[in-house]
Amino acid sequence: MQTAVKAMFVAGACLIAASFSAQAAQTIRLAHTAATSHAHHAAALQFAQNVESRTKGELKVEVYPSGELGDQPALAEQVTMSALDMAVVSLGNMAMYDKKLNAMTAPFLFKSYDQAHQVIDNFVMPWMNKGLASYDAMGLSMFDYGFRQTTTQNVVVNKAEDLKGVKIRVPPATGLLAAFDAIGANTQSIAYSELYTSLKQGVVVGEENPVFTILADSLYETQNQLAMTNHYFDCQVLLINKTVYDGLPKEQQTILKEEAINAQNLTRKMISEGESAVVEELKKKGMNVTYPDRQSFIEKMAPAYEKVAELAGKDAMREVLNAVKATE
Repeated sequence: MQTAVKAMFVAGACLIAASFSAQAAQTIRLAHTAATSHAHHAAALQFAQNVESRTKGELKVEVYPSGELGDQPALAEQVTMSALDMAVVSLGNMAMYDKKLNAMTAPFLFKSYDQAHQVIDNFVMPWMNKGLASYDAMGLSMFDYGFRQTTTQNVVVNKAEDLKGVKIRVPPATGLLAAFDAIGANTQSIAYSELYTSLKQGVVVGEENPVFTILADSLYETQNQLAMTNHYFDCQVLLINKTVYDGLPKEQQTILKEEAINAQNLTRKMISEGESAVVEELKKKGMNVTYPDRQSFIEKMAPAYEKVAELAGKDAMREVLNAVKATE
């Protein structure tokens, strides 16, 4: 009798423990807009796997790729409104919450991946989070998206003047629009989801994106020229709702931060070290690659910098430029 009672007690204790464990488990939803073949998805999956493993299943991360939960402005809004836990969003899109982030959209800020990484690690992350705090959001790390390049159909680009009058799709990021306006291109605002079709139909002649996106989204099928303009270093913040983050135990917060940096470093490795291989693959796909005169672009950028400074604020623009200068 006593043995039976003891067995029942142990079984009950196990059920209670299992119940508490199930209640303790928490699911975090992480969304991004990159294709599943992109480095960002690989980084998101690594983040999810490592977080779950290190928290022994107490934290699970569900990854929603390819814009399944909306485009980047929508994802940013969802995070700031506590409708989504985490997202990968460009600084250009985050500028709608803190105008100073427009300064990071200035063209030709960085000459190399290494320089960009130094400025991000030493300056951008704390500078950005200070402004986002009032929107219930914070960045855990910064994913590389890569230097943006220019593609066209039948327009060979060796210098800035070659893009004058060319009808090109440019995203709404302040600095990108200002840069192409400054060289006299005919900039067009087209949703990214409509870009491939617009290029195919000749609505626009060109576009600009990192080579990884050009390959992953098959834009090479509509464009036969790739100009390595390196006009903008694109990075995207791994964003988390601050209320969600603050509600976690300290040890789980530490794990999230560490794995966010590990995911960031994976994108850095895949993007910076993999760029040349992607360019070679695009050549095999039929693209002609040119390396335009950088100075011919820089000489025309004064109006672009004035526009960015106007929107970001002159102090913010000065702070960013000083941070870049400190690495030279």
